[in-house]
Order: sequence, then structure tokens, then C-alpha cells
Amino acid sequence: MISSQNPANRHNISVLFVDDNESVRQLYQRILEKHVNHFYIAKDGHHGLELYKKYKPDLVVTDINMPVMDGLEMVKEIKAQYPSVKIVLMSAYNEKDNFIESINLGVDGYLIKPIEAKKLLSLIDEFAGITMMKWELEYKESKRRQAEEFLMKSLAEKEVLLREVHHRVKNNMQIISSILNMQSRSIEDPKLREVLQESQNRIHSMALIHENLYSNEGLSDIKFNNYVQSLTGNIARTYANQQARVRFEYDIIDANLPMDLAIPCGLIINELISNSFKYAFQGRSQGNIFISFHPLEASEGQYKLTVKDNGIGIKSDFDIHNSKSLGLKIIRKLVQQIDGELQTNFEQGTEFSITFKITK
Repeated sequence: MISSQNPANRHNISVLFVDDNESVRQLYQRILEKHVNHFYIAKDGHHGLELYKKYKPDLVVTDINMPVMDGLEMVKEIKAQYPSVKIVLMSAYNEKDNFIESINLGVDGYLIKPIEAKKLLSLIDEFAGITMMKWELEYKESKRRQAEEFLMKSLAEKEVLLREVHHRVKNNMQIISSILNMQSRSIEDPKLREVLQESQNRIHSMALIHENLYSNEGLSDIKFNNYVQSLTGNIARTYANQQARVRFEYDIIDANLPMDLAIPCGLIINELISNSFKYAFQGRSQGNIFISFHPLEASEGQYKLTVKDNGIGIKSDFDIHNSKSLGLKIIRKLVQQIDGELQTNFEQGTEFSITFKITK
């Protein structure tokens, strides 16, 4: 027997009541159907199981001792498929075995008959509050998931757009580099041609940043080791007539640099390596260029970038801070840009070290 909806019901929940005694069923129907939105009645465990599978009520109140299928058997069947269902058992006998088995089944209440209507209604009120709270949490969780899915979709769209921006910036820089290359072919003055080539290298060092960002999983950090090796390879190709006798050595930790640090560091490396190719190995058959990047143990967040060669070196009285060289002026400005500290060593070849901080 199933009751219909009643707008005056106190709780918007559904209850299945199972008892083999018709008088008891009628009594509790009159009491409970005014308290809940949907009220279902079953005459035995088998009937109760059928109604539960069909309607999935929020609460099951069932007698234990019934013909055909008793309450414990019915609860086992229901719990096997729907473990989170709320169930209250009733019994006219205070049997220890039934009580222990009900605990093992994970029921939510155990009442001894005869049950006062007031007590049962109080129990309904309690479960209704729990159910409403559960629905509220489920609703909030659903809204949270929807918001999260919307945010993830929005981020994915923005990531695609940002990748496209990096791709176009890289392409535009390559176009500028190609224009400079075409222009240099028509220039006979070797000094001017060298100046254009240096500008090409600077542009390419920045274009490599955007190429790395376009291909990386993340769009904010650069894999510095890969970037440096790509950069040095490009510079070596520029000075192809010396490439065979200059060897690179790397000691770079596996670190990611943010874009605002990677670009200045790349330009610094570009200037220093270009200077080594142009001046360090004059009159020599071969040479080495060494690049390292490591954190400083004594200072948290501090890193040291070193570029050195084993070339002919620079005069000991050379003052880098007063040099009129465009390349060295660029290096000084870039070191200032990253709030770094520049140190030099000209005792054996040429060594430049820049210490700066990476803020996570």
C-alpha cells in the first residue's frame, strides 16, 4: 500500500514501513503518512525488498520477525546493493543475537515493540534532518563540481589562446630575424654585417623562449637546461667557421625559470658566448665554453649562473662597469633587471657569474 503526496507533510523525505501485522501497519500509516512526503507499506520482507528497489526511500523501518522473508534477511539484501541506506529495526523480543546481527549489518537504530508514536516520530525527525543535510551537502558538492568544470574549461580555452599568442610572437620574431638576415646579405661592410648578426641572435634568443613556452606543458616556466642548449646551438651555427674547434660543457640543474627571468638570462648568455666566439680563441686551434646554473647552498632561493671560457682572457685592469661595448652594456642592464650581482674573473680565460634570486 502506498500513500500519495500530501502538501501538509512535515518532512520532504520518503519512508518504507515493513510489518506483517495489519493492525500495526494501519496504525503507523495514520501516524507517519502525515509526517513524510511519501509513505510506503509492506507486509513482509519480500514485499519490502520489492518496494525498496522500486522507490528507493530515504528511510526503512522494519520488523524483524516476519514470514516469507524476515527483516534481517531483507536488510542484508538491501545493504548488499545500497550500503548507505538508513534502516531502523523493530522487534517485540529483546534478543541478543538479533541485536548483534543488526549492528554487524550497520543499521541506524534498534527499537523494542511496542513503540510509542512520539518516540518513532522523534526518530523520523532526526533522520529527516540528517537526510536534508545530506541533500544540501550533495547539492553544494554538485554546484562546486559544476563551477570547477566550468573553471577547468575556461582555463583550457585560455591556455589554447595563450599558446597561440606564444606561437605568433615566435613567428613574428623569426620574420624580423629573416628580414635582418636578408638585409645583411646586401651589406658589404663586415662590421655592419656583424652588428646585424648580433641583433639576429638577440631576437632568436627571445624567440626560443616563446617556442619553449608553446611546446611546454606549463605556460609560465621555461625548462632552462633545454633552453640553454638550444640557444648555444644557434649561436654556434652563427659562428660556423669556428664551431668545429669550440666545445660546450654544461652543468645545469633540472630547473624551470619564469619567463621574466629566462629572457634576461638567455640574453646574457647570448652576449657572453658571442664575445667568447669573437675574441676568446683568437690564435688558438680549439677552446671550451662552460655554462653552469646551480642554487647557492648558503642562501635559500639564490641561484648562480656562470659562463666562462678557457680563452686568452682579458687584461686584469679591464673595468667592465666603464666599458663602452654595447654587449657589456646590455649585460649590465639585464643583471640590474633581475636584481642580480655580477662578478668577473679574468685569471684563466674569462668568467662571468651572476647571482640572483628566484621567487617561487
